[in-house]
Order: sequence, then C-alpha cells, then structure tokens
Amino acid sequence: MFCITRYVRGEFTKFGIMLSSDATIDWTTVPIARIEDLRDAVLGAGLDATQLSRGNLSGGIAFAELDGMVFTSGYVGGPVALSGPLSGDRVTIGIGIDLPAGTRHWLSEVGTGNVGVYLPGDEHDSIYAPGSLYATVTLTADRLEAEAAQLDLALDERTLGGTGVHPRKVAPTIPTQLREQFRSVHGGHPVPGDPARAMLHAVLCHLARPPRAMNVGTRPGSHGRIVRRARAYIAEHLSEPISADALASAAGASRRTLFRAFAEILDETPRSYVRRLRLHRIRRDLADAPERVCTIALIANEWEMSDLGRMAGAYRELFGEKPSETLQAARAPGP
Repeated sequence: MFCITRYVRGEFTKFGIMLSSDATIDWTTVPIARIEDLRDAVLGAGLDATQLSRGNLSGGIAFAELDGMVFTSGYVGGPVALSGPLSGDRVTIGIGIDLPAGTRHWLSEVGTGNVGVYLPGDEHDSIYAPGSLYATVTLTADRLEAEAAQLDLALDERTLGGTGVHPRKVAPTIPTQLREQFRSVHGGHPVPGDPARAMLHAVLCHLARPPRAMNVGTRPGSHGRIVRRARAYIAEHLSEPISADALASAAGASRRTLFRAFAEILDETPRSYVRRLRLHRIRRDLADAPERVCTIALIANEWEMSDLGRMAGAYRELFGEKPSETLQAARAPGP
C-alpha cells in the first residue's frame, strides 16, 4: 500500500536562495513493514538490508523524481544495517535530518546535519538507529554541476572529493527546517514549501568549498578496523563454521579486544552478529524458494543452523513470523 502526496511549488526563500517554479511534485510513500522494504532505502539501489532488532519494523520510504533527479527520504523506526552501492552511474548526496546516537556510516558515528557523498559504484555501509530520518538526491555528475552553476557555485566531482562524510555539519537551522517538511511528506500531510529543492540547494551550498583530497568518515578507528576485518571474514565464511579464535585472528586482535570492538561498534557479540546474518540469509533463500526445490531444514543446514527448533525460535523473534510463514508468502500466487 502506498500513497501520493502532491503539492505545487511557488516562489519562496529558503536558506537564502530564491526558488521559483510551477512544477508539480508527487511524493510516493511506501511503509516499511519487512526488512526487504529497505532494499530501496535509496530508490533503485537494491541494498543489502540487515535487521538489528526483534519483531516487525516500522517507518517509511518516500521518493520523487524532478527533472531527471531522484529524491529519496527514509524514516526508519528500528535499528537496521544497510550496505551496497547507491548507484552504479550517478552521484548520490544525502543529509541526516534527524540521526539519533548510534547511527554510523562506515562504522564511524554520524549525527544530525552530517552530509554524505557517494560516488558511482562506491560501497555504502551504514547502521541507522531507531528514529533516523534522512534525505538523498541521486543525479548525474553533469546535472550536479549544472544545478550548482544555477546557484553561481562551482561543484564537480573533483571539488566534491571522494566518497565519505563531509568533515563539517550543516548549520543547525537547516535540519530543523527540513525536518518539518519531510515529516509532512512521510505523514501524508500538506507539505510546507519544497523539501526536494530545499534539501538539494542546502547540500550544494555546503559542499561547494575548495577541493578536498578525501572526505572523512570512511576510515574508522582501531575498534572500527577490527570490526571491519571481522565482518569481511564473516561474509566470506558465513556458510562454514566460524570460531571465535579464527575470527579474532582474521581481525588481527585478541578475543577480548574483538568482543570489546563488537560491543562498542555494533552493540552485540560476534556470535550474535553471525547468527543474525545467517538468519537473514535463510530468510532470503526462503523468499527465493519457489525458484528451486528445497525445505526449511535444508536451507537452515546450508547456513550452519542445524538445530531447526532453535533456528525457528530465533527467526520468529527477529522477524516476527515463522520461517514457514515466509515460505508460504513466497509461494503464494501473485495478484
């Protein structure tokens, strides 16, 4: 189920910039009910989404297209992790409108007012805390330069710098104004002003600075580096037995330091993180079950969860439904 919020842009001043247009923008809003809904946390990205809390998720995704630019806003009601490129051939710029403590990009803490830059094909890696509200715009490099030029700004990929989080936050008044607009979008209420253009112009003005060799935010601290190495090892060996000693060795840390790093960065143990990822792989394979002959037990065994009863209990606790219900929904005939 989705709804469309429509409004017409008039002439108004926002962030010191005069905007004028007669265009009509339609925002399509889609509720977040299952972890799969977050694959389009940025429209069209097809992200790998991992649920970090028990039960059903909440929130919504809103998106709109304006003159070839794609705008996406997400309100995330539960803790989730997202990874993968946001676009293969376009630049994506995002702003944290409301980012509670515990929100991380590339394992480094980010907050309200942070601006992220994602160049084409570069990996996005984030953890969103409950209550996170963000907005992004995805556009070609040529369009980015043209939009900046309309504001008498110089902004291209060289000036933009690399993928990462901008070292400075925007002025506090900007998230405050955007928060009111995007909450109205997500709530299906009349939208004050033009949140799409307001967000775009705000981040363009913020980023149009002297060239930077590299954005910050992609290089985590010591515990972040340990978790990054451990996650890479886990991803490669998820369908095999993973011991704490092997994981600590791959991360270049002692077992004690490994556990401390996971507690600080991900707020869980390495073992619970591995189990969570395996449950997500089981869920993915159950959703694909109509494509092949398989059983729940066979899929669980493929992901090193041979105790079917314990797996089913953990699965229901995480996703709010039984594995058999996921399988049944996947096999149900379409409308």
